[in-house]
Amino acid sequence: MLKSKEEKEMLKKESKPTKYDELVKPHLEDIRHYVSHGVTEEEVRNFYGVGKTMWYEYKKKHSELSELLCNAKQICRVNLLNRAFEVSNGYEYTETTTEEIKDADGNITGTKTKIVKRYARADAGMIQFLLINRYPEDFARDPQVLSLRKEALKSKGDNADDKTTDEVVGI
Repeated sequence: MLKSKEEKEMLKKESKPTKYDELVKPHLEDIRHYVSHGVTEEEVRNFYGVGKTMWYEYKKKHSELSELLCNAKQICRVNLLNRAFEVSNGYEYTETTTEEIKDADGNITGTKTKIVKRYARADAGMIQFLLINRYPEDFARDPQVLSLRKEALKSKGDNADDKTTDEVVGI
């Protein structure tokens, strides 16, 4: 049977692998791992040789990529917040050191491993950072500035041409 031109074009498109199929799709699990550990999208796309415009096109066309990136970024955020919370409260850790054992001539005869449990004290700077950034209404450095910014943002939404709003917000 003869096929129409449209059907032939569809078959060509389906059989030919795209750049996405070659550059990105085989590495989705690696990309998830990298992004969840703090690697930026820019670093990932540069590593895989994908341009900025094409990267955004891939994210639009392939929901699997955009969902993967969104989930990986969320994992990274949660891990960072958990670690910041741990640092702000103090934590226990194990330190392992290895020493070389030498004889009288200076020749190495063996090694000695020492394992010590240590405690990192709570970090006041991290406590302050978390409180100010997680609960700005209660712990802002300058509550008046915070209220002015909220007011300015509200009025900016009401009146987009107001130039004094930009000055108050600090844009």
